[in-house]
Amino acid sequence: MKILLTTDWWTPAVNGVVRSVTLLRRELMARGHDVKVLTLSPTNHSYEEDGVIYLGSLSADRVYPGARVRFAAWNRWMRVLTDWRPDIIHSQCEFSTFLPAWRLARRCGCPLVHTYHTAYEDYTRYIIPSQRCGRVAVKELTRLFSGRCDAIIAPTGKVADLLEHYGVSCPVYTVPTGIDLAAFHPIDDAQRPALRRALGLPENERILVSIGRLAAEKNHGELLRLLVREPAESRPLLLFVGDGPARAQLEQQAADLGLVDRVMFAGMVPPAEVVRYYQAGDAFVCASQSETQGLTYFEALACGTPTIVRADPCLDGVVEDGVNGWQWKDAAGFHEALAALSGPDTARRLRQGALATAERFSAEHFAQQALQVYEEAVERRCRIPGGLPAGVPAAASGVGFFLCLWLGVWAWHRGLLTDLNALQSWVSGLGVWAAAAFVAFQAVQVVVPILPGGLGCLAGVVLFGPWYGFAYNYIGICIGSLAAFGVARYCGRPLLERMFPRKLLIKYDRWMGHKSFSRWFALAIFLPVAPDDFLCYMAGTTSMRWDQFTLIILTCKPFAIAAYSTGLTVAMNTILRLI
Repeated sequence: MKILLTTDWWTPAVNGVVRSVTLLRRELMARGHDVKVLTLSPTNHSYEEDGVIYLGSLSADRVYPGARVRFAAWNRWMRVLTDWRPDIIHSQCEFSTFLPAWRLARRCGCPLVHTYHTAYEDYTRYIIPSQRCGRVAVKELTRLFSGRCDAIIAPTGKVADLLEHYGVSCPVYTVPTGIDLAAFHPIDDAQRPALRRALGLPENERILVSIGRLAAEKNHGELLRLLVREPAESRPLLLFVGDGPARAQLEQQAADLGLVDRVMFAGMVPPAEVVRYYQAGDAFVCASQSETQGLTYFEALACGTPTIVRADPCLDGVVEDGVNGWQWKDAAGFHEALAALSGPDTARRLRQGALATAERFSAEHFAQQALQVYEEAVERRCRIPGGLPAGVPAAASGVGFFLCLWLGVWAWHRGLLTDLNALQSWVSGLGVWAAAAFVAFQAVQVVVPILPGGLGCLAGVVLFGPWYGFAYNYIGICIGSLAAFGVARYCGRPLLERMFPRKLLIKYDRWMGHKSFSRWFALAIFLPVAPDDFLCYMAGTTSMRWDQFTLIILTCKPFAIAAYSTGLTVAMNTILRLI
């Protein structure tokens, strides 16, 4: 399989996205897949090196430290990647490289899978002062780009729940990011003193290790406030490994709290050295609630280091109280966990539990789950009738329209369109077959639009009279609506993108995530003003149940059909009288 990974972050940057993408690339290549990476260049020049395409970019430090934005044109690389023709594109970031990923997926006709790495609600403070406005903006933007994806990967159940709350319009899979268990491993207790000496750490102290970027959203300040409440004689040493914009503030806070001798800042360390700090600690601590992947938690567990962390939904099933560490919700919980950790038997048991938990997050398992998502996304693309090109649905509608036009010309020459009585007599002569053919026509034209729906309703009244015409319209349109819902439920969002204009999809996308979508949908079906056929397709890509959809169609369609039939009949009779 040819797989393209796109990301705004790449080495030498060190963060969860980079670790996740580089690990995934390595594991996919180890399985024999052809993998390329599209990312941003550290300069404004574009180039390719070792299967990685770097697009020229500019620094965006003012928006977020270390971030970059695409600067150079990329038409040349679009042609290169189009000729390579990926089978799947896996996007990792929502900004500079997402648009190229989406455009390339459309050009190559391959699925676009996206991993939602970041809970942006916790980061809007960098650009939007209002927290409420930031959340609304994140929700709308998330739904906008999800409408362009075939599937989204959520690293944790917490993220999957967030995406469900946003109302994303594509399948969501929970796939925990894996770690390299060979790189993160435990050491014997007898080796720990020598390791601490090598790192310049005290040998006989209890050491709490916090590893990661020092930033406001990580909430490191709370660890200092908790530490100062520990009795001075038993207060452990808190070691921060990493750097970031909040370091100066944390250093000042430690000084203000009188913790200068109890807090150490190791600064940035080479990625290969990070494991040694996990191994040197008695426990890994974290107060962040902005995590979406929790890679540092997994790495700590893989090193056999118990965790004492702030309770967070992303840790459900990962950190288990008394098994491999504790999740604390308040200061009392933190201090109780710290006290329990002091027992040698407890520490040994927690280390064993940590290692057992880490086995579930291996790199191999991570890659295998990602491949399953890819295969299902490709399969859904293939389900679209015949795997036909984008223009086929429109062509089918065109063929149907010209067939109706040909039948109209034939009826005109037979005099059926100039004499209403003759037309009704001819239809009556066909018996039950006329009604069956009309019901089938109404059902088919909901699935494959041929004529405006209102004209079909008018034809039913003209051909069969007001009562039978209404009944046949109702039966045919209801059958067609159920069929459209089923087709969309089976084929998914890609089919909608082939059948309907993107502007129409974007216009109605904002309703799909609303909790009141079913009520809004029922109102739209009841009133003869909305594009009912399109909405039936769209409802098929939501979580609406079959029984709920069927009830809405059966109970709300009659009014709209009656309104169309009556209104157009009155209009036609008025025109005929005037003529």
